[in-house]
Amino acid sequence: MDRKQKRAERRQQRQAAAKAAALNAKSSEDEDSNNPSNNTAGATAQQTASDAKFAKLLSLKEDVLLNFVANINKLYQEKLGRPAPFMTFVICGMQSAGKSTIMERFMQAPLNIIQEGTGTRCPLDTTCIHDSSLDEPRCELSGEELDPAMSGTALTTDEVFRAITAHNIMLANKDEFSTHSLRLVYRAKNVQNMRFVDTPGIISNKGTGQDNREDIKRILRETMKKPNSKLCVLVEPKEFSTNPIIDFCDETFGGRPKWTKNSIVLMTKFDKQLEDARSGSKANKFFKEFHDNDLYPYLIITPTLAKEDLPADKLLIERRKLLHSAHGNEMERFEDWRLGHEKFRETCPDDELLHPDIENKIGFSVAKDKMREIMLTDTAQRLPEVLSSLRGELSDSLNELEQLRCKKKLMDPREVKIIVGEVLHEVGKRINSYLDGDLETASKFPDVLRDLEEELEEEEESEWCLRRLGTSATLEEEEEWRTLIDTLLDERKIPKYINPEKKFLGGKQFQRAVHLMKVVMAEAMPDPSHLKEYVPSGAGYLQGGLQRENWEQATLAIVKMSSKKISHPGINFFIKHVGSIFRRLFIIGIHDLKKGSADISNKFNLLPAGIETHLVTKFDNMVWALMENAATKTHVSLEPMYSTLDPTLPTFHPIEDDSSSEEKYRVNMHGQYEKLPTKKEIRENGVVNMVKARIENLLSVDGGKAKELLRSEGKKKAMEKKSFLPEERSAMINNTETDAIILSAFRYTMALHDQIMIYLNFQINHYLYQEYKEKISTFSRDVLDEDWNAMIPKDGTLDDDIKCLEDKIAGLQASQQDVKNLQSQL
Repeated sequence: MDRKQKRAERRQQRQAAAKAAALNAKSSEDEDSNNPSNNTAGATAQQTASDAKFAKLLSLKEDVLLNFVANINKLYQEKLGRPAPFMTFVICGMQSAGKSTIMERFMQAPLNIIQEGTGTRCPLDTTCIHDSSLDEPRCELSGEELDPAMSGTALTTDEVFRAITAHNIMLANKDEFSTHSLRLVYRAKNVQNMRFVDTPGIISNKGTGQDNREDIKRILRETMKKPNSKLCVLVEPKEFSTNPIIDFCDETFGGRPKWTKNSIVLMTKFDKQLEDARSGSKANKFFKEFHDNDLYPYLIITPTLAKEDLPADKLLIERRKLLHSAHGNEMERFEDWRLGHEKFRETCPDDELLHPDIENKIGFSVAKDKMREIMLTDTAQRLPEVLSSLRGELSDSLNELEQLRCKKKLMDPREVKIIVGEVLHEVGKRINSYLDGDLETASKFPDVLRDLEEELEEEEESEWCLRRLGTSATLEEEEEWRTLIDTLLDERKIPKYINPEKKFLGGKQFQRAVHLMKVVMAEAMPDPSHLKEYVPSGAGYLQGGLQRENWEQATLAIVKMSSKKISHPGINFFIKHVGSIFRRLFIIGIHDLKKGSADISNKFNLLPAGIETHLVTKFDNMVWALMENAATKTHVSLEPMYSTLDPTLPTFHPIEDDSSSEEKYRVNMHGQYEKLPTKKEIRENGVVNMVKARIENLLSVDGGKAKELLRSEGKKKAMEKKSFLPEERSAMINNTETDAIILSAFRYTMALHDQIMIYLNFQINHYLYQEYKEKISTFSRDVLDEDWNAMIPKDGTLDDDIKCLEDKIAGLQASQQDVKNLQSQL
């Protein structure tokens, strides 16, 4: 498993834990929200009670209710661009099952007559409203795909008939079906209040015409997605198992239980079954399988024309005549059917009576009354919810209109520059606060805090990871650092004092990155022993004309190679790590500002999206330039530290021969022998005396003594004799001497590493941290000096959006006024 896979696994584990915590937090919030105790909750409850009372009173006046519902539906469909909120019956049936005829009987007018070969090609969403004041029916017709010349709000039935017919012929000529509905509001004194959608018929046999099953499935699914739709299925007067519409609905809606519970079933053309169901037992047997499958059809007979292939105007006249006689004809046929059952029982007294679930569902008027009852009950129950939604929609739309008008004002470059200047000032203050320490933001936005792994992921996933930073280290060398860090994470070798698992923000992230760099540099310290076979070549021969092995040359080469391998890739990675943190602080600052309630926050939220993107890009460019400058200066300043060797490096201890047991003596001024201290004892005493002198001067707070100490130490260093490598050397370097060179180089590299870390700390604090703060203070000036005229995109749709929203608000306000007027009347 590679490094990225391991990191991805750890990220998934963290995300799963965070998700669980979020769910727990949401659960707590839900519990709190279920116990409203403030004034807003009380006001909402009071308004809901008022809406419920209004709906109850309105349900007592059916015509007024349906007229109000029609206006609300129109508002939703035309102004809000959403489906009508109240319940609708969706008529579904096979081709020639009598769907259009059923619709005509609802409206008592032939409006959706389809000539042979054309078929219904799109849904017809219809609202029927009883209006006793009308002598002639009045219609409203509209639709997204309808020819505007055919739409209107005061059309005659003839005009609607021609418009619907022309629209279906147009779709047929294109060989298309459409999910976009035509919307019809039909007002007449001889119609009952009802809402329904007529859909295209399904061809059951591919041989009889083009297979339109998938098109109809799509239309039905889209239509049934609308809120509060109820299916009205037209079955044929034949055995349950041979009714193709049953299988079609099963396929379309994903199984029978998913549609039968929310459906009403009409068995049209039942006159074809009258003879076969001439007795109660035969009728009961015929319907048993329907009832066993939770389908209880209403039985309907509608007279048909002997010939349908007539000119449109002639067909319209004939259909009107047929509709006029439909109810009487149906009642007469069913009465004859019942009488036939009675006569059959006279000869067969034991024959069954007609089952109540059949007897109580005979005739179109019975089905229509039931559908009307279902619709009115649902409408009255749903009305309070819809009224509440409209009030919320109006409030949101007014706020949106105010924002759009403000946005239009902000298309002026001068206004934008003023706001951007204020924004950058505020964001700069926030970033400085994050760097200096910001407990408030950390607690307010805990999701913006990051642990070490999250920081490393963000650095690795950014485009800067693969971008060359200077010339002192390659991308491959930086990648070795990332691999080493992942190994330390996997093996849990990151020290606890770095707090890798804690989530930090701002300055604390920088501090952790510094400590991580020091830890990884120590871990990255190379073992020079692998260079053993190359060390003799590094010593050369006869350098400067001196016949002597040049161990110093080889040692310097080892120190250079080791120090460069440690320092430069590590510095690059560290700068990219910190740069990733710095660039993200700008995003957090903007997010923090947007969440604020100040006026500047609201204005900034209305600025064109391109402005924010531009500012983020400019800030990223500023941070990258800062990183390049810091990398260049830091790399250059470190090179002198390993280009030469200094044996007086404070923590460097050269290899010396302290193992000799021979005691050395000298004659003192009194002529006596005294033992000479060893080299080791001299070193140790020198360090002790130096420390004592420093402590005495610190305690005395005497500037003169301090200067004297510095002069003394300077003189001592200048006069001190300090060895670096053993003087005695073989004519040709051997393995033991090679080991001594490697050990000496390793000791020196370790001592140099300590010095580099001290020096590097000052470098990064200055060139990165302090320079970053300085750049933030001047960032707004650099940005605002640009030409903002070219940067503000011209929004040609803004005026149209405002106009559209004003129309929407006008419709919502009209609906609220309708409610007030009706409340005063009721």
